[in-house]
Amino acid sequence: MKLNLDNPWITKLVALIFAITLFSFVALENQSRIRSTSPTDGASITSSEVITNLPIDINIDRDLYFVSGIPETATIRLEGPQAVLTQTLATQSFNIETPDLNQMGPGRHTVQLEAEGLSGQLNYSIMPAELTLEIEEKVIEEHDVRVEFNENAHLADGYTADDPVLSDESVTISGAASTMEQISDVMVVVMPEESDITTDIDMLLNVLVLDETGDLLNVNTSPQQIKVTIPVQGTEQTVPMNLEEIGTPNEDYDYALEFAQGEPEQITLIGESGILEEMNDFSVEVDVSGITESTIRTIPIPLPDGISDSNPRDVDVLIRVTPVEQEAEDDDETEEDEDDTV
Repeated sequence: MKLNLDNPWITKLVALIFAITLFSFVALENQSRIRSTSPTDGASITSSEVITNLPIDINIDRDLYFVSGIPETATIRLEGPQAVLTQTLATQSFNIETPDLNQMGPGRHTVQLEAEGLSGQLNYSIMPAELTLEIEEKVIEEHDVRVEFNENAHLADGYTADDPVLSDESVTISGAASTMEQISDVMVVVMPEESDITTDIDMLLNVLVLDETGDLLNVNTSPQQIKVTIPVQGTEQTVPMNLEEIGTPNEDYDYALEFAQGEPEQITLIGESGILEEMNDFSVEVDVSGITESTIRTIPIPLPDGISDSNPRDVDVLIRVTPVEQEAEDDDETEEDEDDTV
């Protein structure tokens, strides 16, 4: 059939058909684009995310049971609508937990971890997918704490360690019954970084619970740390003090040194035994530079190498100052008195 395009009605009909076809195509294209971009449409974008190092909540009465075999953290893979996933990642308002272990009782069990608090629009998988754990009755005991310290390796020569002082002499230990039976030693180890120590040692130390082979046991301790103080004492020796004049004295004066009233004339030195054995006395230097009248001075006592402490740490010294001319006059008067007597 041949169309007569010269007929105006036929031309108008063909144009109308083309217009209707073009309009339908554009409308369908726009509708398809709207469906692909609408976030509420069932065909919205799906995404996934992996979160690591999430703590595991253990659902059990910790006063009655002790659980072993559960790792500290787990990994979860989330999948679902992008908007829901983004909000979940921002809030992290969900937990990874075990089922209720109280209903299982003591023994070995295989359980699957669960995610609590996730949106129902998200799918998830947890790694590890399942765990084999051991539930045992919990035992609580008190144990004394022993201190291990090698004074020969850390103290200076001539110094000894007194009995250690602990903030807690005993600790409360809790754990599985089978593990508690293996406890052989409860201790703290004092290992200062420095050597040649001459002063008291103060350290905050972890409490170690060991079996007979020296391996750490999986138990809980309260407190977990205790403070340990080890008094350090050096060898003591008491010797007399000698006052020694130093400095630049004034030529117009003579000086005499003596201990002030009530001051000790002996000193107790604390230090290395080899150095103390060589000491028969102790010199205290008194500087008389610039002194022109009698006065009392407090003289600090410097400690030589190998001496860590002394008693006293300073001493009051009376410095008697006498003019040289007055001394000559006193000598002449004494001679005259002797002549008159004769």
